[in-house]
Amino acid sequence: MEIGSARAVSVALLGAALLLAAGSMCSREEPGGKTPQQSKPMPDQVILDFSITETASGKKEWNMRAHKAYIYDSRNLLEAENMEVEFFDEEGRVQSRLVAALGIINRATDDMEAHGDVVVTSSSGVILETETLQWVSKTRKIMSDDSVKVTREGDVLTGIGFRGDPDLGSFEILKDMKARIHTGNSEPGGVSDE
Repeated sequence: MEIGSARAVSVALLGAALLLAAGSMCSREEPGGKTPQQSKPMPDQVILDFSITETASGKKEWNMRAHKAYIYDSRNLLEAENMEVEFFDEEGRVQSRLVAALGIINRATDDMEAHGDVVVTSSSGVILETETLQWVSKTRKIMSDDSVKVTREGDVLTGIGFRGDPDLGSFEILKDMKARIHTGNSEPGGVSDE
């Protein structure tokens, strides 16, 4: 074998070995058979006991408190853990309170998303439960495309999709709505399904 072809074979074998090593590094599994996930971008700021208030024309629209907030400047996002949001009416009174495991605010539009065990309770006692909910700042409405449950004075409405006001005074369940109506009668038959 000539020296030139021996070098070519060595380079080819070295290249193949490097490719195999790189392949095994890329597909390395963690214990339990899981592959490592892509790392989440690092926040620019982390704030404990976070609070923020959104106003329009000098009036409070909502106030958020959270255990911890992560600010991502390049994405113009704020993520909040264990958040509570109070929505206010025109006179500055609390009209409803939202709690969720995670909140995301788009700082460019002031739109907000709530994720995980979302519960909205109005000052009149109406309760909305879902897994995700959005606040659209431009329309001042809350909405969800997930399954929802609304409880009002013993009546229970369920379905998929929700559009309404944050005070839960006016809302629409978009599809597959079922109602369990409490008639106030304590005898059997005092509840009806529609």
